[in-house]
Amino acid sequence: MAQSLIALIAMAVLIAMSWRADVRLHREARLPMQWLLDGSVIWTAPRRAALAFTPVLAACVLLLTVVLSVLMTPRPGQEWLEVPVILCVALLFVGIHALHLFLIGKSLRADK
Repeated sequence: MAQSLIALIAMAVLIAMSWRADVRLHREARLPMQWLLDGSVIWTAPRRAALAFTPVLAACVLLLTVVLSVLMTPRPGQEWLEVPVILCVALLFVGIHALHLFLIGKSLRADK
């Protein structure tokens, strides 16, 4: 069950990233969630909700992907794609979360 292990590691990384950001941004009540192309913030969310959004979304998507990879039979010759697909989805979520945290930091530095 390499798929499950990859998903669990990705979730641990996402949670650690959010926890670290929560400690670093403890003074902020709300964090940016969406930006326009010029960098202006469209809307914000409470700090903990903003930091939990990507890990919760990733947990749902990774759980569904892992369950489907276990329950569904792949087409002949595509059995080897199960692990790379889970790995790509997991890395995509880690990258998206890293980008979100980077943009939050950039926005907060620009405000000061």
